Amino acid sequence: MIEKGCNLKVRNYRQNCALARASDLLGERWTMLIVRDLLVSPRRFSELEKRLKGMGANLLTRRLKDMAVAGLVETGEAREPYRLTEKGRSLEPMVLEMINWSLRWARSPADPDGLHFPDWDLLALKALFVPNDDLKSPVLAQFRHEDWSAWVRVTSDNYSSGLGEPVANGDVLFPCSISHLRHSSIVLEKLPENQLEAAACFMSAFSLK
Repeated sequence: MIEKGCNLKVRNYRQNCALARASDLLGERWTMLIVRDLLVSPRRFSELEKRLKGMGANLLTRRLKDMAVAGLVETGEAREPYRLTEKGRSLEPMVLEMINWSLRWARSPADPDGLHFPDWDLLALKALFVPNDDLKSPVLAQFRHEDWSAWVRVTSDNYSSGLGEPVANGDVLFPCSISHLRHSSIVLEKLPENQLEAAACFMSAFSLK
């Protein structure tokens, strides 16, 4: 459980500048990656530790306390998952813009030893979402790959997503993770004919490259 009374200890640029003040709060190493994981879903400490390999339990504990004092995260009783506050969730547009910036300007070969969890791609896909007035009806897509599943629903101007199975039946079931959508022709070959139109409509809602 987070201690509400601890003091926030972060480096301070001591500059009267909005960017510097934001950097004081968000510029500590690992902070934005914690925000990334909690934007996808509330997480228990053990889940965050698994996704932030190399951070260490002590530093993760300290960073979560700092973020709680800053009003970014909260948790209930012991063993309850950490979740973003309204203030923390307000960081999503910036996170999506950072993902888009990275895809355009910071592309590099994937680290063969690098960690990757498929649910991170729910945010990457949202960053690539483009409102499309030609999308006349909502499309609900399901993704299943090994023991991982998620859903994404798009309308002409909205994107929503979640982990696990959706409440309603999907219009298209992709037997792959989201990252495989980059190879659209291969993905489409694996779909039954009665799902191809929904799949095409779904993929038209994103700037996939």
